[in-house]
Amino acid sequence: MRRKYIILLFIIFLSSCEKNNENDMLLKFYGDAYENIGYSLAKSDDGYFISGQVTDITRTDNYIEGSVKRMGIIKTGSDGNVIWEKSLGERQPAVGLKVLALDDGSAICAGYVIDTVTLEKDIFVARVGEDGTVLAQNIYKSEGNQYSNDIVKTQEGFLILGTTDVKNTLVTDASGNLTGKKDILLVRINNDLEEISQPVQKGFPGNDEGVVIKADLNGGYIIAGTTDRIENKSLQAGNNILILKVNADGSVTEPRILNGIADEYAVDIEVLNDWYLIAGTIGSDESAQKGYVWGISNNIYADPLFSHEIDLEPSTSIKSSFAIKAIDRYKTNSFVMAGQIIKGSSAQMLIFITDAEGTLVEGKIKVLGGTGTQVAYDVTSDEEDNIMVTGKNSYENNSMISLLKFRF
Repeated sequence: MRRKYIILLFIIFLSSCEKNNENDMLLKFYGDAYENIGYSLAKSDDGYFISGQVTDITRTDNYIEGSVKRMGIIKTGSDGNVIWEKSLGERQPAVGLKVLALDDGSAICAGYVIDTVTLEKDIFVARVGEDGTVLAQNIYKSEGNQYSNDIVKTQEGFLILGTTDVKNTLVTDASGNLTGKKDILLVRINNDLEEISQPVQKGFPGNDEGVVIKADLNGGYIIAGTTDRIENKSLQAGNNILILKVNADGSVTEPRILNGIADEYAVDIEVLNDWYLIAGTIGSDESAQKGYVWGISNNIYADPLFSHEIDLEPSTSIKSSFAIKAIDRYKTNSFVMAGQIIKGSSAQMLIFITDAEGTLVEGKIKVLGGTGTQVAYDVTSDEEDNIMVTGKNSYENNSMISLLKFRF
């Protein structure tokens, strides 16, 4: 059935966000009809790369004849204006979950494609030049479902942090993977996006997912994620935070589970001088979530340095539900965190500043929303204290990629 494309949709999106009186706030939207989402944001020398999901639309006159979801990469100037846009994935639906800006002005994006017959996922990586030329792309096919959550630059190329549900036959009480459960997957590739060695699968018999990988101080890498393995079920139900280190050669240390008292989900990690700050969310029910932070020593098997909820509303007894989606360093000893807050029936974009131990800095909180649903999926900052956020602005069955830039 053909659907009429309604230009008024753009007006709805533009009017659904609060406008700040600050002259230095920039708010931009990208995308066409249906579903467009910004999942990742990277600074370049002259602007930004945004990656996510875009919907390619086929039209005849003012009618939509067809659509397909693609991995989207958008290059903008520092003013948010589009320089070029790319939709990738060959003939398959695709999503880009992480984009990196590289030293030569190019960008690399990792995510997945979906087989239109089996509906299974495969890891998909694409590299795009400074002018938008597609330099290389590769689909890493395997049995079962695989997708990439993150990618990091290495001396030999790149290391993909993925997830797989392929059975690991070496199943014991504390290792392996059962059919249909999730395991962490590491794929080493060179600059031409060719695999260097066999992928490494790591995890417990249940569900384990790495969500972020960062370069570590020792030349290796640190991964944070979530596991449903619980050491003491009498104290906790739900999920725990999972940490593991990767050596420079791609070998993996034994994971560390942070045994908590709540249902915990990691979302991001920052590598500091001799410790790590992990940000996450406790609670799987959207109406009762809270942001949470953990300070972890460089010796990941030591007791946490600290762990606590983040209180965004210290003066009220009834707290709004909120979830953290990303963090980044801000100035010298602070962090900017972004995600979504639920106020009544409205879900709004949330950005706030914390000190070095994850405690809210008074007066440094911004909530942006209106009609529909807004969420921030990634955040970064620059030397001029600008904060840049990407996410989505949804109204009914449509959403657009959003870019917010402002200063507190």
